[in-house]
Amino acid sequence: MRHPASLPRASPHLVALCLAAAGSSSRRVRMDSNEAVDMAALQARIEQLKASQVQLLDLDAMVPRQKLVLEAPEALVEMIHREQQAGGTIGMVGRQRRQLFSHGVEVLPEMLGETADGHMQLALRAGRRFEVEELGEEADSRWVGRSARVRWVEEATGGKAPSEAARVLSAALEPLVREWVELVRSTGRERVEGQIDGVLDDLGPMPEEPNARALWVAGLINPLPALGVALEIRPAALMASSTEERLAVVEMGLRDSIRRLYSPRPPF
Repeated sequence: MRHPASLPRASPHLVALCLAAAGSSSRRVRMDSNEAVDMAALQARIEQLKASQVQLLDLDAMVPRQKLVLEAPEALVEMIHREQQAGGTIGMVGRQRRQLFSHGVEVLPEMLGETADGHMQLALRAGRRFEVEELGEEADSRWVGRSARVRWVEEATGGKAPSEAARVLSAALEPLVREWVELVRSTGRERVEGQIDGVLDDLGPMPEEPNARALWVAGLINPLPALGVALEIRPAALMASSTEERLAVVEMGLRDSIRRLYSPRPPF
């Protein structure tokens, strides 16, 4: 197993750019150490640890609500069927060169049917965020994934109220998003007609909660398939150490993209 310290976190440059409590009426047993153990709490802990095990793919640094559509190799389809039958969870992270990023998302697969040439088309929709705590051995094929133990980020934050600074940064994103969307449409930057409408349909309405809003913006300007008008900020947004840092990353990425869209030259 690899320790999470070996997983890359957001570098300063990248950032600049861009459990349950047990019930009350449970049985108790006596251990050799004469310590009373609450069996319901123990079972809850076992279930918690079980839920934190995922089969990890390293395909892309997706953010919640994004959807990746691809022609799935047979090995990936078989792995998904195996995990679904076992009640398992599939996760995804991106990578920087040969190292996996430390944060990723749960992905919910949907088989879309066969293509004309007989391949299975698959949609992977991003859900809960996690931090990788431990990695299993790398498989022979990237489509099989590897086992990993993760910590779900939403559960770890404890639902704390956002700071005043976070609320101010979050509110400042709204006019920037409107300007960005108008620019992409008016300058003909969409790769296919209606691309932004499709991205907005996938992401849904802009969230009010600052963390969710920051990740939503990252998914908007770094969509799937790629639009090619913004720096890649999704890894930094996922790995940011605070709400304020996450909001600052996406605001910088958004402003940089707007500046590029106003330029008559290609963005990149």
